[in-house]
Amino acid sequence: MESEILIFRTSISKRQDIKRIGKVLNGCNGVEKWSVDFEDWEKILRVECNKLSAADIPLMLREINIFAVELE
Repeated sequence: MESEILIFRTSISKRQDIKRIGKVLNGCNGVEKWSVDFEDWEKILRVECNKLSAADIPLMLREINIFAVELE
């Protein structure tokens, strides 16, 4: 299956949030790579994945009180 790149605006406010996101995304089999643009005001999360939909990522992050909205 081919990888898909999903891009989200997030509620990240501290660098510590990035570590918490890492624990969630690194533990997910469908996620190949991810990164956060902490300098962007929208704190953009970019996820390269397969077998996951754009709805899956916000659900996983909501568990750690990080909110994400897919950018079109």
